[in-house]
Amino acid sequence: MKGFKKMNFAVLRNYTANLGRLRKISKSLHKLDEKACNEGLSTRSEARGTALEKEAQEIAGIYGLIAYHQDDPRGCSLFLITKEIQDSRQYTDGIAVY
Repeated sequence: MKGFKKMNFAVLRNYTANLGRLRKISKSLHKLDEKACNEGLSTRSEARGTALEKEAQEIAGIYGLIAYHQDDPRGCSLFLITKEIQDSRQYTDGIAVY
């Protein structure tokens, strides 16, 4: 099995759980974005959003990526991007997490 020697199985083992958590974070951020657009956020909701963004960043960092929160409720709220994408400001070139 060529190529498997280079894989970090500890990272792969947690991939499914991390992806599931990122999906939940994305949905929660989307709900907060809708609330912010319609009625505004309370201090508690803002703190929740900040905590979710921090958690998403920690998970993305495991894979050498950056979590980008796009706060327009008309689209996907969370993207996984690279440093190059961040520098070019074309976050939609990243991976949308639905």
